[in-house]
Amino acid sequence: MKRITLFITALFLNFSIFASDVDMEVIEIIGSKEDATKIAGSASVITEEELETYEYTDIHKILSNVPGVNFRPEEGYGLRPNISIRGTYADRSGKITLMEDGVLIAPGPYSASSAYYFPTAGRIAGVEVLKGPAAISQGPYTIGGAINLLSTPIAEETGGLINQEFGEDGFSRTHLHYSMVGKNAAMLIESHTWETDGFDSIKGSDADTGFDKDDLVIKLRLNTDADAAIYQELNIKYQDSDEDSDQTYVGLADADFRKNAHQRYGLSAYDNMDNSHETTSFNYIADFGDLEISATMYENDFARNWFKVDKIDNNKVYGHGNGINNIIAAANAGEATASAILNGTNDEAVEIKLKNNNRAYTNEGTDLKLQYKTENQTLTLGYRDTEDSEDRFQVYAYTPWSGGQLGPLTVGSDPGYSSNNRLTTAEADAFYINEELTMGALTVNVGYRSEDWTIVQERYTDAARTAVNTDKGYPKTLSDNDNSLMGFGATYDMNETTQIFVGFHEGFTPTGGGADPEEADNLEMGIRYSNDNTFVEAVYFDTDYQNMFGNCTASGGATGYCEIGDSFNAGEASISGIELVARTEMTAASGTTYPLSLVYTSTDAEFDNTFESDFWGDVTAGMEIPDLPDTQLALTAGFETVNGLRGSATLYSYGSTCSVASCAAGTEIDSYNVMDASLTQAINESLSVYVVAANLTDETDVIARAPKNGARAQMPRTFLVGIRYRL
Repeated sequence: MKRITLFITALFLNFSIFASDVDMEVIEIIGSKEDATKIAGSASVITEEELETYEYTDIHKILSNVPGVNFRPEEGYGLRPNISIRGTYADRSGKITLMEDGVLIAPGPYSASSAYYFPTAGRIAGVEVLKGPAAISQGPYTIGGAINLLSTPIAEETGGLINQEFGEDGFSRTHLHYSMVGKNAAMLIESHTWETDGFDSIKGSDADTGFDKDDLVIKLRLNTDADAAIYQELNIKYQDSDEDSDQTYVGLADADFRKNAHQRYGLSAYDNMDNSHETTSFNYIADFGDLEISATMYENDFARNWFKVDKIDNNKVYGHGNGINNIIAAANAGEATASAILNGTNDEAVEIKLKNNNRAYTNEGTDLKLQYKTENQTLTLGYRDTEDSEDRFQVYAYTPWSGGQLGPLTVGSDPGYSSNNRLTTAEADAFYINEELTMGALTVNVGYRSEDWTIVQERYTDAARTAVNTDKGYPKTLSDNDNSLMGFGATYDMNETTQIFVGFHEGFTPTGGGADPEEADNLEMGIRYSNDNTFVEAVYFDTDYQNMFGNCTASGGATGYCEIGDSFNAGEASISGIELVARTEMTAASGTTYPLSLVYTSTDAEFDNTFESDFWGDVTAGMEIPDLPDTQLALTAGFETVNGLRGSATLYSYGSTCSVASCAAGTEIDSYNVMDASLTQAINESLSVYVVAANLTDETDVIARAPKNGARAQMPRTFLVGIRYRL
């Protein structure tokens, strides 16, 4: 309610400075769809108009329409995404560069990159995905590429939007924003509230499995006259979000999944995520004509406590081991006592160990950019200074589990010296230079990037943190490293409609958890065709890892037997694939248009060496990299009439994979399909109503076996209705 109140208050403020319209700068890394086709490499842009087709709030669904982007679903809402670009390991999106408005948004981009925070997709106005050699300007994760989420911009003239949705399972989403625009100043205030009771039930409990998530965004722009000799602009942005969700890490054994894919075990009833996020940024732009200078200062603060089951049968009554993986694996192997524990029919009470996964993150930095542009060339220089940290103070709790009921919680003691009582800090400097030169039909892009980072960890001797445990060697320097890379790309216009391009770049991923940094050589070759109403692009990519590493997270990594934060070398690996995009639009004599599109990715990813690892498990050369579908398809057909009726249907098809490299029994994820549909009617220029059907055929498939290798299903068939009014 506080965000709605603030929105209404701002709506009725009467500022004399907000009186006329002015063009504005937008913080982007690509620009428009047309700009994406001019880049010497692969790039994709999803526009606000495209996002409105389904009003997706799940970033996984949004990115299914981008070739080369894969993901591992989790809870069905996309709250904590697992995103991969061209085969980077998807766990918590920790190996891609994530940004909002050009600012790094991972909780700790160097100290803890796993994205337990992700911007609310429902308030996002566009998405940019950059791959290939052009992505080296957007580090530090340069092997796969970068994703930049565009927040709602200040409008070109005073006005706004009210979007209200209702759906099943107590679903409600309210998105409001209003811009007040003047000649030399403009302001936007935005509220996004989102809640649901959840589509899962909990066995033996009437507790909800949904969430409440609220966002507030305020922007202020001050600028000189548009025709000033030196145009200057100051953008100030503040964002705040809170989430309270009843989510769990405990999936289902296969037999229980087949009985009811949407009923959680009763032992997970206490699980809850509580988090808050705050961003403040200042961006200054000076445009001298051929020369443009940009400086951004930002600070992100994120705090979360995921209170959830950590161990099952912690007192080891039945001897299966007490990891969630152990119990589920035993149940999948047909052991009746393991199944009884999960379903609460165990004869003897067992102890459930829960953990306050309580962490606080900071991420702040300064980003400088200089661009010199003439008719035939663009030179870009960039520098970023970053400091981030992850603070852990994690307390356990215990409860008995018998008769399908959890007992009262007993809170354990505060941690002394352990991995649960630590502070990890990182400092990093990055520099890049990129030159784009056009020589007739040929455009050449050459780039260089360097990174220098230090990661240090302190572990304390007691809960009061009176001293660091120097006897164990703390503070320890986990990583003090630097790396540099080169990239080259070229495009050649064969004629007015056809373009070929090729690119090569070195890529790396910094690490501080014990493994060596990732290094890989990346090659891409492609062809584009574009005319008035048809666009086709085909790309071949190849990634040759000299070293790949896995980073252990609370989701268990590939096998689940590792200390959170540690990283493990996997050595050489090979990933290659094909990306295909085809879009066209046909127009009938009546004026009705029929857009069609196809987005397809085929990926072949495997380890090139044999090794044993606490993270990857026992790996033999030739085994496939886990959680990476071999194919992915999004096929869309739609129509739009001259009377404002618009419809769309999309078939998403995902290929098979496994949750661990060995693909042992109980880790397979078979191919599956999902179909979504939408229908929108424009009442007038300002008002439209729409209905969306997700998973129209109500498929029930295993879409993931992580965290902790339990089977998980997609959202069941769900309908929502919405009304969109532009002020």
